[in-house]
Amino acid sequence: MPHVDQWFRQTDEMKFHCSHADIIIIQRVLVAESLDHARFWRSHGKAVVSSFDDNYARLRPEDGNQASVFWYDGEVEVAYPGTDIKFKKKLEVHPLQQFYEGGAICSGYTMPSRVLAEEYRWVAPCWYIPNYIDTPRYLAAKRNKLPNRDNEIVIGWGGSMSHINSFKRSGVAEALRRVLLKRRNVKVMICGDERIVPLLPLPKERIIFQPYVMWQDWPKVLSRTDIGIAPLQGPYDSSRSAIKPLEFSLMGIPFVATGCPAYPEWMERDIGLYVPDGEIDDAPARAEEWEKSLIDIIDHYEYHKGKIDSQIDYPLSWDVDANVPNLIRTYEEIISRG
Repeated sequence: MPHVDQWFRQTDEMKFHCSHADIIIIQRVLVAESLDHARFWRSHGKAVVSSFDDNYARLRPEDGNQASVFWYDGEVEVAYPGTDIKFKKKLEVHPLQQFYEGGAICSGYTMPSRVLAEEYRWVAPCWYIPNYIDTPRYLAAKRNKLPNRDNEIVIGWGGSMSHINSFKRSGVAEALRRVLLKRRNVKVMICGDERIVPLLPLPKERIIFQPYVMWQDWPKVLSRTDIGIAPLQGPYDSSRSAIKPLEFSLMGIPFVATGCPAYPEWMERDIGLYVPDGEIDDAPARAEEWEKSLIDIIDHYEYHKGKIDSQIDYPLSWDVDANVPNLIRTYEEIISRG
């Protein structure tokens, strides 16, 4: 698979691949020069789709997501020629306008969220393609999990700085602080961006930090988790995929998540525990719900572990190899529509 930089520069290698392809999938970057390239290949009879998993139209600066500088403010950071001095520059055409234009140029969008598909259907045809998963890799990591020391329980969460306000506003950060006070054998593992750690109201000695790893190594990292959390907050988060419940349940990790439109299949099947979504002002009340759910799993761990292990068939159905026929049918439908 060629790198996105090759797409922007339209290298000879990229042109070769595109000329022999039936369908061209652009990952996220349907802006700037990418629009011209998409228009070119569409004019040459190629099906072109944009695949993305973030609700760019819902990004707001107050959410703490750095991507809002681009998608909401319409600004990019550039440097003065010959210097390291940088400044922000407004784009002549707002990124969202470019993205919508790209949807009209292309055959449509694909996304791993039904919420996203419904929200962007007014722009272009949308196809929901779930985040299928390499189940053997996860099951191997599950089998090779090492036992914890001294009855220790690790609550795990992974993500970037784009999640920090959702993490705090959902009430889960305060809930974790209370849980650590009440259960001395519990630690919290934060995976991803180290800048998140000092922003949480948790004692440093009770935090395990795990830097980013390659996707191939992620199941091994996840296997160190005993309880998973998947906090979400607000319209932007509600458009996310169900990758966290999928990974947790496949690994046999009991979890607590925000009960919101992102996780309908898992809620319907009673896989995991859920805290109701709400407004920012409801965070104190939801912190109490998060705390109750986490304490319940900690104090009745074998029950919750046995329950989620017994529900393994559903996450197994999301295996990527088993779903290749579904992927082929979807792409054939896109190609047939021109």
